[in-house]
Amino acid sequence: MISAPSATLGLVYRWSDHTTNPTGEARTVLRRVLKDLGLPGEAIDDGVLAVSELVANAHEHACGPYELHLRSAAGRYICEIHDGDPLLPTDLYFASASSWTVVTTAGVSGPLSERGRGLRIVNELAQGQWGFRVTDCGTKAAWVALAAALGPTATRSSQT
Repeated sequence: MISAPSATLGLVYRWSDHTTNPTGEARTVLRRVLKDLGLPGEAIDDGVLAVSELVANAHEHACGPYELHLRSAAGRYICEIHDGDPLLPTDLYFASASSWTVVTTAGVSGPLSERGRGLRIVNELAQGQWGFRVTDCGTKAAWVALAAALGPTATRSSQT
């Protein structure tokens, strides 16, 4: 199910285990929302790629229902992918719920050497500002910091 995109923040897209192409649909919806928010093309491309990796991971490794949320925090847009699994991934990068600082539980060997290349892409695109957190309802959310939010005094010319 594709949610109607708008410049408002909050729930952007919702899907289930039976959705045929959630990654493609999430990319389409998020691209329109970020464009409506006035982000420059490169920031949109980077954000959509990073989020699509996290959507694909949630759909492959966790159970639904799934939701993609967008919010503004500390001058940046934060995109969160919620799933129905309460367990945080292990041996990956993750963030504590109280801060948005990424910490590492293991090196980039083991599970990430054969798989997890998408998470390396996410890490590069987000400049290390991504991770996982436990939600208020006890499930998990993967999050990634996207481009800086345009404030009321910011101009688009300063973004080009």
